[in-house]
Parts: sequence; C-alpha cells; structure tokens
Amino acid sequence: MFDEILAAVSAARTPGHGVRACARLENAACAARLGHMADMLDAAYRVSGSAGRDQWRCDNWSAVCAQIGAAHEVTSGVASGLLTDAVALRERLPRVAAVFAEGVISYRLVHTMCTRTMLVKDPDALREIDAELSDALVTWGAKSREKSEKDVDELVLRHDRYAQRRTESACRGAHLDVQTDSANGVCYVTATVLAPDGEAVDKRADALARTVCDRDPRTLDQRRAAALSAMAYGWDRLPCLCESNGCEAAARPAGGGVVIHVIARQDIVDQDIVDAAPPGGGAGPADARDHDSGTDGKDAAHDGADRPAVGDLTAQRRALTGENSALLPKPWQSYTLRGLLDELAADPGEVCAAGPATILGGAVLPAPVAAQVALHATIKALIHPGQAPPEPRYRPSRTLAEFIRCRDQTCRFPGCSRPATITDIDHTIPYPVGPTCASNLACLCREHHLLKTFWPGWSSVQYPDGTIVWTDPDGCTATTYPGSRTLFPELCTPTAEIAVTATPRKHIEGLTMPKRTITRADARKQRIDDERRRNAENLSR
Repeated sequence: MFDEILAAVSAARTPGHGVRACARLENAACAARLGHMADMLDAAYRVSGSAGRDQWRCDNWSAVCAQIGAAHEVTSGVASGLLTDAVALRERLPRVAAVFAEGVISYRLVHTMCTRTMLVKDPDALREIDAELSDALVTWGAKSREKSEKDVDELVLRHDRYAQRRTESACRGAHLDVQTDSANGVCYVTATVLAPDGEAVDKRADALARTVCDRDPRTLDQRRAAALSAMAYGWDRLPCLCESNGCEAAARPAGGGVVIHVIARQDIVDQDIVDAAPPGGGAGPADARDHDSGTDGKDAAHDGADRPAVGDLTAQRRALTGENSALLPKPWQSYTLRGLLDELAADPGEVCAAGPATILGGAVLPAPVAAQVALHATIKALIHPGQAPPEPRYRPSRTLAEFIRCRDQTCRFPGCSRPATITDIDHTIPYPVGPTCASNLACLCREHHLLKTFWPGWSSVQYPDGTIVWTDPDGCTATTYPGSRTLFPELCTPTAEIAVTATPRKHIEGLTMPKRTITRADARKQRIDDERRRNAENLSR
C-alpha cells in the first residue's frame, strides 16, 4: 500500500493532484512510523530480564522513548505521547490503524480517537467501537477538532457510559500559567485562585508598588507588575529605579532564596549610571546572576549610513519604564494618508549596541531588558577554563560547574530541553578513567543520566568544543551542540583535550537503578480507574 501511494505522488499530473497524493503519503508514513515505535517497545519487552526493568526509574518505556526522542529530536514527553498512540492503535484500535495505514485519515484525527477511547476497558465494547469508527472514517469528511471529539464521545457513550473523557476536571480549580515570549523578554502570567487569595495578592501588589520614592520612573501598573516579581523573590519592597544617589528606597532588599541565572556580556552589566549608583555599590540581592562571557559584544554591521543609528543602552533601558511616548506629534486625523505613512516611516528606530542575554536554559532577553535586570543583580564573572588541566577530584569545582551549565544551557541528550539548572553534571567517559575537565563534562537530566549509566547500547563521544555524538542501541547516531553555541559561541572555544589510557566502559559497580513505587502500567491503570470512578459518581447524582 505504501509503495502504491508513493507511486501516485510521482505520477501526479497537476499541483493539486500532487498535494492530495502527498497528504495521503504523509498520513501513511506517519502510520508506518507509529508501527515501528510499537515494534521497538515489543522488542524491548522481549529482551531477557525486561520484566524486572519495569520497576526501574528509567524503565523499558523510558528507554524506548529516549530512542524515539533522539531519532525525532523531540522531548521524552512528546515521544511518550507518540508511543502511547502507537500502542493504542496496535492493541486497542487495529481496524482504525488499518485505515490510517492507507493514508485516508490524518494523525490529528487518530490522536483524538486514541485519546477519547482511553477509558474503555471492556474488550467487547472496544472491538465494537473500533469497528464502527473504521466504518465511519470512510465518510468522515472534514471536521473541526471539537466536532471530531464530540462524534467520538457520542460513540463511546453508546457503548460505555463511564468511559467518556470529561474536560471539566482539568479546567476546574486553581491554576497558574507562566508563558515566556523570547521576542520581547516578558512573561505572561495567568492564574485562578480563591477570592480571598486574589484580594491578598492585589493588596500586597499595591503595598509593594508604593515602597519606591516619588522619582521612580515607572507607572503604577508597571510597579504593580514588578511587585509580583518581588513576591517571587521574597523581597519586602521594590528596589527604586530613580538611580539617585540619596534615594533611601534604593537599599537592597533581603533575598528570599530564589536565584535566576542570566548569561550576559560585559557591556550589558557595565552600563553607566548618570546620577549615581544606589547605596551599597549598586549590587542587589542574589535574585539573578549575570555571567560575563568576557567580550565587548559590539557589532560593526550597523555602522553604515543607511542603517538605523546605534542607540545608547542606558537610554534604551530607561525607555522601558514610564508612559509610552506619543506615536505621532499631531492627531492622526490631521494627516493625509501619504503624510501619515511618511511620518510613521520617519523614525527607523535604533539598533542596540549590545547583544542579547539569556536566562540559563530559558528565554532570550533583549539587551535593554537584561540591563535593567542587572541593576539589582549579583554580577559574577564566568571563567572559561581554556587549556587548564583536569581537576584532581570527581566532583567539579564550583567555577567549572558554572561554566559547564552556562555552556550547555540544557540537558545534552538529543531532543531534551530540561534547563541546566536542574541537571546533573556527568562525566562522558566515566570517572576515574575519564578526567574531571570541561572536555569530559556535560549536563544530563536525571532520566537521561540513568539511561546512559545503566542501559546497554547507549554511548557518547564528547569533543573539546562541547559537541557530543550519541549512539543508540541500533547504532544510529545523533549530534547535539552546546546551547550557548548561537548567542555565546566564545563559550564553545575548545578546551584542553583529554588523554584516556584505559578502555572506557559503563561504570556501574556498586550502583543500583532507583526504583518506582509502582510500575508505569499500574499507574496508568490506576489513572483510568480513577477517572471512570469520577464519571460514575457524576452520573449517579
């Protein structure tokens, strides 16, 4: 079937025929890909001793997801979702899988069916649902996601009244969402809390917003937003931004133990303060740590006369606060269309002289935003180890560990995006055969650290510039690069090469894999039973 669809793509007579044929080919290829994922899981369970590994913290499922994630360059969570659908198609919805293999339906619809039928436990009901779905897919047609979910839910409800997926439980109750926009260096925070708690947050924000002096350039709304940050840092007041030498409100507040690591170049943290620095030398509490990479960050690409002017970083930083300036000098109604367009195009804006900064393992910060953060941050130089010899111990020094985390930014396993602040620092070649030096150290999250340590077939080779080449149990390779490679390439300057005299091997003598309290399969069964029980309780009322 797959070969027939591929031949149809080659034989397409018009672009329209090509689009239709390629869409069917894409669907069929996705079905084949999920089938191979299910095969990988089956192969993992056929290996001798696999049953005992189901209790491992990094179990059979995790190992297969890691291999899928490395092949697709996606996170383990995404890989787990794909594998879940692959298993559901093979074991629960085989007739839907056959239709999918023909390229008739898309993966989005398949995912909806796998998800919405998850709670069905009776084998006979599941077979009937699978048969009715496969028959209906022939005339399913184009539907929105909401309409597809509704139709599948109605079918499930006819066969098993306790198996309908309900979204109320996911939407009910308190929640807090934080979404970062790297384009402008801000976060969007939304929360649902109890009414008394909301009142307390509102009053606390007002109180903190009024702890600055009258010369602070921020509006009340801007200070209320900053008050939310102060609550997170554990401050008892806002640091004033008037930058005046005699401001009593500029005293540094006591930190609350929250540390945000920010990597920035020297020109961002060395900006001039025109009036005077706040008392205490301008250093603030340890709420943020701006690491200097040792370069001036200047960009000569904008020196041409036809380029926008290079702005002053201090002025751009100060422009982040206060009221927005008027877009036009006169009311827009007084302009002709051509005059309005000319007026809007008259100011081309400014190019920032300094390069951006980055939260360690997180968002990119425009230089003016990073410069404002640096006003009340503890500044610490980041030291590149250069050609320094290995350290004579297993655990790296604090200076070396900080460099490794800033160089790598995230877990170095293919597809993993866990920030370096919560990862282990692993010896690529196990210690003591492998030395404790930058060329042999990398950040790995706990899951992938356990995978590399205990699972046979996985190996990695690290190069002096931080590049790591991974090889999976099938012999396929994937290459990962340090996260600083784009914004801070100087951190990837090669460090001293390592000399290994013994044969590297997995070093697990005396080590044991951490265990789960219950297996992943039992946990999934428990979640299904819990949701079915809630459905039964709701229907009995």
